[in-house]
Amino acid sequence: MARRVGHRTEPDKDHDVERNRLEKALEIGLEETFPASDAVAVIEPATPASTPREALISAEVELKLAAPAPELEKLKCVLLAMPTGWSEVQSDLTSTYYDTPDLALHRKQLTLRVRKQGRKFVQTVKAGDFAESDLLARREWEDPVATERPDLEAQKTGKRLPDSIREQDLRPVFATLVTRTVIEIQPQPSTRIEAAIDEGEIRTADGSGVEPISEIELELKSGDPAALFDVALRLLEAAPVRIETRGKAERGYALVAADGGRPSAAHVKPVTLEVAMTVEAVLQRIGRSCLAHLLRNEPAALTGQPEGIHQMRVAVRRLRSVLSALKPMLPGEHYHGTSDELKWLAGALGPARNWDVFAANLLEPVERALPLERDLEQLAEAAEQRRRAAYDDAKQAILSQQHTAVTLKLSQWFETRGWRDQSVSESAPLLWASIGHTAPGLIERRWRQSRRRSKRFAELTPAQRHKLRIALKKLRYTIEFLQSLFDRGKVKAFMKLLGRLQDDLGYINDVRTTHELVAEVARHADDNRETIVRAGGIVLGWHDRALLDQQPRLRKHVRRLRRAKPFWPRKRIARIAT
Repeated sequence: MARRVGHRTEPDKDHDVERNRLEKALEIGLEETFPASDAVAVIEPATPASTPREALISAEVELKLAAPAPELEKLKCVLLAMPTGWSEVQSDLTSTYYDTPDLALHRKQLTLRVRKQGRKFVQTVKAGDFAESDLLARREWEDPVATERPDLEAQKTGKRLPDSIREQDLRPVFATLVTRTVIEIQPQPSTRIEAAIDEGEIRTADGSGVEPISEIELELKSGDPAALFDVALRLLEAAPVRIETRGKAERGYALVAADGGRPSAAHVKPVTLEVAMTVEAVLQRIGRSCLAHLLRNEPAALTGQPEGIHQMRVAVRRLRSVLSALKPMLPGEHYHGTSDELKWLAGALGPARNWDVFAANLLEPVERALPLERDLEQLAEAAEQRRRAAYDDAKQAILSQQHTAVTLKLSQWFETRGWRDQSVSESAPLLWASIGHTAPGLIERRWRQSRRRSKRFAELTPAQRHKLRIALKKLRYTIEFLQSLFDRGKVKAFMKLLGRLQDDLGYINDVRTTHELVAEVARHADDNRETIVRAGGIVLGWHDRALLDQQPRLRKHVRRLRRAKPFWPRKRIARIAT
């Protein structure tokens, strides 16, 4: 297992031995294992490209957990029982957040805060968006200042603010009033963690909004970031804590927003790669992105927003796809354990999403086309009841300790590059190869699977077409992960053809699911079962006819994609074991 110091990876002695064996395999074995030919390239060891995290001037390495207020005392006892936990130091903190009337700093993803602690004032500037970074690192600069008003001439923080910002333009936007209890623990000899238990509230400057604060922030002072997750898992055993992706600043800005703090769904941000990055560096960057995407959508999903559920499912599918693409390089027990956990989460969110799609994409078009069919209203009401029940189940899963444990363990795995804990195998050395050499082979493997499953398309059974849809989805996600390495125009043209066929097959799958959902509604109907069955028949008949009309276009899209010219080089590609 790798030991990380600050933000850089420092392998321990046991791992050095294993790493040397892998590097030796790269030096002498890859050309012999994978002889150069038209289909196979010699893989060269890559130097890990610098990541945004390594380039930061200063960063917090912290993990924030939301906790029920009544459980804070119990959690404090758990922390005090850990090695070298000294009795708490308590203080009252008042932090005022400043911005311009049009929130210019917030739009530039900057946060300006002045904190009063006793008689001292500290000015802090934070930069960056969680959705674009990893779970642990945030850029941050601090200066002592004379008063509670911002000082734009402060040595470290002043120069981080845009030149267009003037002191007279800044005004208080919101404030946090917190009682903080700090406990320092040393879970390992070389690792120190500061645990800050915060209890209080966020208040808008005009008094229009108030939101409680009840959280524990684990900050790494020195040593191994893996210890942060170990401590979090210990706390999870004692109380239902959850990863809190939103900082106090983000929650404060949400309170002053026009919607009164209603969380919105977060869409995936593109992942930028460099050709010199190692495959494992790419895996870590993509894993962080997927987890950020997943966690950022929890608040929207918990408030019943369909897009929040949808984006969580997209994040899970992306995670499963990248792990599947690199499966030959990963330890088998790691892959299968992670895959099973993600499959559980996808299954927990699936029914809610299915009912959303049924209501918006299947039932609503028929209601618009046939406004006089009153039976459709009863079907819609019955479907809504099933949808609410599915959302209750999804919320229960998101709030469960199992879900929190899954996300904590996954985060720890990506942060510590846990896949290094494996023996040398034929494919393992590829983790240290450059992504520039490996990417074409990853895409080619998915492309060949898709072409194989699309042969004699007109003769395929519904089950075989479903497998083709899954193969195309894996191909799309693999391309999306790696597209920054290739010509943008060629990728866009290929993805356009792929997207058309995916839409066609997606509609077929939605209609297939509709048959199941209508049967489920009918099973739960009481005195209006006949009405529900009749309305369901109308919906199914409508879309079954649409599927027949779709067949010529569908076959055309299959032909065009099969004839599409690949945008990736195919003469010399790395062979990835299946």
